Amino acid sequence: MDCTASTGGYEPFEALAQRGRDKRFKFYYGTTPEQFKAEAQRKGGMAITDTKNLSTVYTPDLENPLFGFGDMVGTNDALLFLFAEDYKSVEVFVARGLKNHKTGLFNLFVDGELDEEIEALRKRATPTNAPG
Repeated sequence: MDCTASTGGYEPFEALAQRGRDKRFKFYYGTTPEQFKAEAQRKGGMAITDTKNLSTVYTPDLENPLFGFGDMVGTNDALLFLFAEDYKSVEVFVARGLKNHKTGLFNLFVDGELDEEIEALRKRATPTNAPG
């Protein structure tokens, strides 16, 4: 998936973008690869990856399967995911330093209690150089 809009403020994603030939952040969403730790395979089943694992993706709410959560590998940051109905796009929201609270954040996210914060982030995001 290509990053089509960003607030530009999350260093781990920005660093990944700078590594690429086209200087943009992109990742793959799919099943957890065989080489990942067995614990990640048992718990998540899905992951976002680049050349390595970025985050396992958990979607525990069967009534809201488009909502997910995880944490950015190598950081203390929680990630919240909102997938499009067709899974061709996803919004990723970062909660810096809240890795240990990701389940609670996920519950707030699904319950709509983070809607104002999410809308503010959407307004701050600007288009990237990803092909449209």
